[in-house]
Amino acid sequence: MTKSPDKKRPSIFDDGSTQKRGAIAGRNIYIDDKGQTIMYISRTQTGYILKEKDAKNFNLYHNRIALGIAVAMLLMSLTSDWRISIIAGLVLFGVLQYRFVKSWLPTLPQIPNFKPKQKKSFIEGLVETNNKGRCILLAVLYALLGILLVVNGILIKSDIVVIIFEVATMLACLFMSAQYVIAISKMK
Repeated sequence: MTKSPDKKRPSIFDDGSTQKRGAIAGRNIYIDDKGQTIMYISRTQTGYILKEKDAKNFNLYHNRIALGIAVAMLLMSLTSDWRISIIAGLVLFGVLQYRFVKSWLPTLPQIPNFKPKQKKSFIEGLVETNNKGRCILLAVLYALLGILLVVNGILIKSDIVVIIFEVATMLACLFMSAQYVIAISKMK
């Protein structure tokens, strides 16, 4: 019996409800009078119109600081020299920042002198995706990552500087996990 190439097996996290992939929400995200999602850059007082097709790139660039920190923390737990890890995290952040400003932003439609009004929070964006399974998975993974980083640092007897960074990262991970839990509680 041959399978139809058009049919995909449903995900184990698919609860059958309608789901949106990659809702755009979070810091500096607003909804304008026309219902468009706008990313506001306060330094230039410019709004950038974001469409659903921009969600993947938005998530990458919106989380560029967190990605730099994550790379630094993972390298810190794998190498003996924490300075190299921090440099690698800063380089990743720098590359993403450069691509964000020079490559991606210029491709988006702009609204000069945009006046932000209606904010769209990260939790609202998660609720909008209506993907409970994914949110549960990410809540658990964020919590585990933060806790395991600190446990690993203690077990391998890392420097106090590294432990401090790991504890700070754990707190950020637990904060993210809590946001996913709050979003899950607000989903229907």
